[in-house]
Amino acid sequence: MYFYSFSAFSNENKVAEELYEELRCLVCQNQSIKESDAPLAKDLKLLVLEKLKEGKNKKEIKSFLVNKYGEFILFKPTYSLKNIFLWLAPILFLFFGIILVFRSHKYSKKIIQEDIQLSNYEKKKLRTILNEDHKI
Repeated sequence: MYFYSFSAFSNENKVAEELYEELRCLVCQNQSIKESDAPLAKDLKLLVLEKLKEGKNKKEIKSFLVNKYGEFILFKPTYSLKNIFLWLAPILFLFFGIILVFRSHKYSKKIIQEDIQLSNYEKKKLRTILNEDHKI
């Protein structure tokens, strides 16, 4: 009996540690609640332990915390229609960036390769300007 309770306690701590790493500290924002020393992070750790003692599993605890604090509490947001833009935005930005680079490169080549036709008046004026620069 003693070993059973010890292994249950060990398993509970293991799940708690995993959850601590997956949950964001709402005060620090770039730290998990495991890394944070903020009072709210400590309260969240206690809440996670309480929920584990109540017999809740990892998914139920995450769901409870998301309902209470929003999806921002998760380091890895869920895959849902609500935040599809969050997952597709990097791909879309990369795609449009590549298109923009190719189009601007193609446009700059076109400008360079264009044959510029000058009228006789423009040619004469250009020669006088160039000749003046050589005299200086």
